[in-house]
Amino acid sequence: MLQTTRAPKTLVPVKTPDVDQGRYVPLGVLVSRVRLRHRWTLQKTANKAGMGVSTLSQIERGVRHLTYVPTIMRLADALEMPRDQLFNWVVREQEYRAAKREA
Repeated sequence: MLQTTRAPKTLVPVKTPDVDQGRYVPLGVLVSRVRLRHRWTLQKTANKAGMGVSTLSQIERGVRHLTYVPTIMRLADALEMPRDQLFNWVVREQEYRAAKREA
């Protein structure tokens, strides 16, 4: 059964003017922006998400990709952002990578 660190609450979407204007921004950059807006360290954020610091660092650097639903949910909860917004970012990242492979 899927477990999260806390019950989801109503969260305000993260403002991303460049993404809202249709510009591609790598998922890792977006995750890093949210973390830094909170003024959190990699350690604090990784602990909140139940993942290793190196894993979060790899996600932010684009070396590791988010593919598992429970991980995406935990990271969204840890970043205190709406889950659906992070899911949308993940989908956009996957679509971008797929289009790049096909080009």
